[in-house]
Amino acid sequence: MIKKIFSGYRTGKPGLEKVLGSLESEVMEVIWLKEAEVSVRDVYEALALKREIAYTTVMTIMGRLAEKKLLKKRKEGNAFLFIPAIAKDEFTSQMVENVVDDLLADFSDVALASFISRVGKKDRESIEKLEKMLKTAREETDGDLG
Repeated sequence: MIKKIFSGYRTGKPGLEKVLGSLESEVMEVIWLKEAEVSVRDVYEALALKREIAYTTVMTIMGRLAEKKLLKKRKEGNAFLFIPAIAKDEFTSQMVENVVDDLLADFSDVALASFISRVGKKDRESIEKLEKMLKTAREETDGDLG
């Protein structure tokens, strides 16, 4: 299901909004920061400090995130409690991997050349990191062949 979420990649949007809606991103950020089970009320109160928002809107968004398998929910009394189904760093990693896989599948040479060009315009440290990563990848590939 996560792969389906990434299929709607939107360039020009900041951060997680590339694959999630603006409010979905805000809700996930709040929940990831809490690092514990949260209720709709918990998330609503955190968001209400920054913006005008209805409790029912937060409830709807959290329900959709659970349907998308980004949140797990369990019933406790009359309320539901939610926890992330995936850690933020894992979600981000999967998002980047999905985008890179799609670019390499359709535009391999151009994607690699563009990436190298962009890294080259950064600093020497970025180039050295890339060289180390390439060396590690080569060693792993050579180990698979031998």
